[in-house]
Amino acid sequence: MKTSELGGATLHAWIAKALGEEPGTAYSTSWPGFDQLIEREAIHVAPMPGKAYQWCSIVVGRPGGRLPEGRGPWQEGPNPRIAVGRAIVAARYGSEVADLL
Repeated sequence: MKTSELGGATLHAWIAKALGEEPGTAYSTSWPGFDQLIEREAIHVAPMPGKAYQWCSIVVGRPGGRLPEGRGPWQEGPNPRIAVGRAIVAARYGSEVADLL
């Protein structure tokens, strides 16, 4: 499955795995500490006017952070949480992952 297509419970499970957290959080709608995560892990996220304001995100990473340093692939989503979640999974595991559920 492409990380760019992850959504719902499957996306939530992959985000939890990538962050080393217990599953069960609905990251696409209610993400505790979302703002702090973006700053701490050097994640860029912004709407793209040329794509009808679809959100775009990339993980740059910081030394000593939970996510790999270097640039992961750009990922998109209908809201910032989905775009960031997909970017986190792609930075950790690549552009394609297995279905966890």
